[in-house]
Amino acid sequence: MASENTFRESIAPLLNRWGPYRLTRDEITETAIRYYCEVTEDANPVYWDADFARRSRFGRIIAPPQMLFTLTRQPWWSPEYVNHKTASDAAALNPADVAVSTPSVLSVCEDYGYATSTVAGQEVEYLEPYGPGDGRIKIRGKTIDVSDEKIVRVGRGVFLTSISEYRTEVDDRLIGRSTLVLLRYKADEG
Repeated sequence: MASENTFRESIAPLLNRWGPYRLTRDEITETAIRYYCEVTEDANPVYWDADFARRSRFGRIIAPPQMLFTLTRQPWWSPEYVNHKTASDAAALNPADVAVSTPSVLSVCEDYGYATSTVAGQEVEYLEPYGPGDGRIKIRGKTIDVSDEKIVRVGRGVFLTSISEYRTEVDDRLIGRSTLVLLRYKADEG
């Protein structure tokens, strides 16, 4: 069994390095905004009424800020050629020095037995309005900290702190940022 120092040494080179961009499959549309507002029963006219929205400070229909996570969820299913095109488009966004094949922090955690995850906390900043005409959403992330091993109620684990950025495809505007604390742990066998 590997020691904690070896685990931390394995993680250290992966910290504070942006991972590759990924793209949402679909562009932001008025229809998607309306479906979201239907479910949340949000009647704000800047999300529904193009005439009202044009006269607002936004000048157009926008999406509710918290819709960001609905838009960026992974789809349940897409045809393989659609998945390939989305992945190819995302790969074109990444600089040559961002190695897609570099092991991820999560894969190193799994190698050391920290295979189960639970969210310990999250903070989200909504920075800019976004909506139809902004294309798809670009997402990238980096892990910025890993705790020493802790004994928690569910077993032994480490807390990972990561930052994700959300940008528009069309003009690369930073529209949101999320800081996530994730507990990765070895479940108790008792």
